[in-house]
Amino acid sequence: MKKYKLIPVLFAAVLAAVPFTGCSSDTESSSVSVSMAPNNRQEGLADTEIKAGISENAEANETSFKLNSVIDSGMTDESGNKYIYIDAVIGNSTDKEYDLNILNNFYLLLPDDSELHFDVRTQLYGQKNIENYIINPFTVPANGELAGVFGGFVIAPDIEEFTVCFFPTQDNIRDKANVIKVDVTSENIVKLN
Repeated sequence: MKKYKLIPVLFAAVLAAVPFTGCSSDTESSSVSVSMAPNNRQEGLADTEIKAGISENAEANETSFKLNSVIDSGMTDESGNKYIYIDAVIGNSTDKEYDLNILNNFYLLLPDDSELHFDVRTQLYGQKNIENYIINPFTVPANGELAGVFGGFVIAPDIEEFTVCFFPTQDNIRDKANVIKVDVTSENIVKLN
């Protein structure tokens, strides 16, 4: 009898491992390179990567993304890990506003290929201490843009190079066919005074 109780658990584990992907009929455009990602990519679900540089506009799925800089707030946790935030502009070229959130639409790809996701402690700090901080979740206006400081993430003090990754999902949170990636180095990290 115990064998049969294990089957639903194993089935659920297999289903959880299957990535949820969406389709997009929109074409991507960017002034930078576009490449197809293999289906077994460890860091994400996207089929198409759009690479951009700092302060460079990248577009996919009628959404633009520009990373201005990464902000080191100066705040650390009890282990010395840094609170960092994303200073960015998200544009919406559709006639409909939509909501995004930092947990679903952003992640950091670290040099060892591990992912780093939003940490709620950084939102509490950001709301009180960072000018232009955007509270999560946030609305991107129709035919407009949202500019400000998003996030953030808790990162080890010795990591100064990583990739900021953004899924332009619009209002379909499962549409992760595209990912915009911006490589960040120590020169792109701004310390708050």
